[in-house]
Amino acid sequence: MFTSYLFFLKILFLLTAVLILLSNIDDAFVDVYYIIYKIRRKFFIYRKYRPFQAKDILAKEEQYFAILIPAWQESSVIAAMLKNTLSSYNYRNYHIFVGCYPNDPDTISEIEKIQPQYTNLHISLLPNPGPTSKADCLNQIYADIRHFENNSPFEFTGYILHDAEDIVHPLELKLYNHLIPRKDMVQIPVIPLERPWYDLTGGHYQDEFAENHIKEMVVRESLTGHVPSAGVGTAISRRAMSLISNNHSELPFDTGNLTEDYDLALRLKKGNLRLIFARFYAGPQDIIATREFFPNTVDAVVRQKSRWLMGIAFQGWRNQKWHGPLPLKYALFRDRKSISTALLSIAAYFVMLNILLVWFVEWLIPEGYHYPPLVRSGEALEYILWANLFFLSSRILHRFYFTYQIYGFLTGLMSLPRQLWGNVLNFMACIRAIYLYSEHLLFDKPLVWDKTDHMFPDMEPLSPYQGSPVASDIKKQKALYEQQS
Repeated sequence: MFTSYLFFLKILFLLTAVLILLSNIDDAFVDVYYIIYKIRRKFFIYRKYRPFQAKDILAKEEQYFAILIPAWQESSVIAAMLKNTLSSYNYRNYHIFVGCYPNDPDTISEIEKIQPQYTNLHISLLPNPGPTSKADCLNQIYADIRHFENNSPFEFTGYILHDAEDIVHPLELKLYNHLIPRKDMVQIPVIPLERPWYDLTGGHYQDEFAENHIKEMVVRESLTGHVPSAGVGTAISRRAMSLISNNHSELPFDTGNLTEDYDLALRLKKGNLRLIFARFYAGPQDIIATREFFPNTVDAVVRQKSRWLMGIAFQGWRNQKWHGPLPLKYALFRDRKSISTALLSIAAYFVMLNILLVWFVEWLIPEGYHYPPLVRSGEALEYILWANLFFLSSRILHRFYFTYQIYGFLTGLMSLPRQLWGNVLNFMACIRAIYLYSEHLLFDKPLVWDKTDHMFPDMEPLSPYQGSPVASDIKKQKALYEQQS
């Protein structure tokens, strides 16, 4: 029986190693593309064209923007988030619309407490009790914005998506103002707020988002012209909203999709609109981004990531198929292979654990029977393992480098243990996603939008660009706005 088990283990070992090698080659292509992209821009593009700077985005006349914030049971964070947002923006022409539910009086009460201080803060009340879904809440907010516009002397040039726990950048709206309506969707980086070094569960988001929003999104935009929306820090032009709502005759956000933001960007790409990922530095180490805390409990992480997997991999595959040119199909493949990589990582852990167990038994009983090794010198599996070791080393260095770019050296070093634990979390989320989606297909059980509990840090409103070369200009404009208000 044990010999048969070792034979099964050998087959699993070989299959897992081959599939991991193919996935590693795919990842290596993105790495190499990114390096070539950076070299080309530094030595060829930027020598010919000067990249725009902070002073450029300050100069343009302000357009009007509407900020959409869905809120269900957000009483613990919504007031702090709104105060910080309204105090931080270096911009005047914007209105905030917060979607609330009639059976959530605590959230409504927190907003009403500060609403008299701000004429540009509005509550959008949904007709039905919650919870429903983020898409449903956004649809009601957008309907109320349309009604607001009908009674206003201006129209909004763009619509910005944020969540109730977001920390905004003071120059965010200035950047959107510079890019819209030339661009139809602008996504800025999302940077998780730093967790303590020992918090592997909450901290693993730091590494994933650092690599994804420094490298992956840049490569995807360059390769395909498609940029997924993160659901926060996303600005959508008026023309884009008109397109996805069929000239305002339909609901713009798909209530049947668990990741309405991901679906949104694909629909905009189908319409041949212009999507951009904007990584812009207002000053040294001062990137314009959305910052927030991500979950740091196993249950919350698994629920959030399983919703992402169902929406992106399963519903995305089912609803969006494999449309578009080959580069876009490749990007869709990378999104959907997250299911297989989550399973492969645990399969590799399982094989390694068995090998260590056999080694331990042979060490413990040296006079016992010694089974043939699972990997023989000179066979194909050995070379596959050496190749995987090389790619694994490269992956570790890349993850360290991109994490270090945002969080520093110590946090970069901790990316390795966080990656090992992150694989376990992704596996648990994958299993939950497969289970829930199987129930949906087999028994027609509806997919329920799973809310993530949010938290907001104790902090003063963000100070505008201390140490930045445009700090004095920003402070002068800020003071002018306050006087005019």
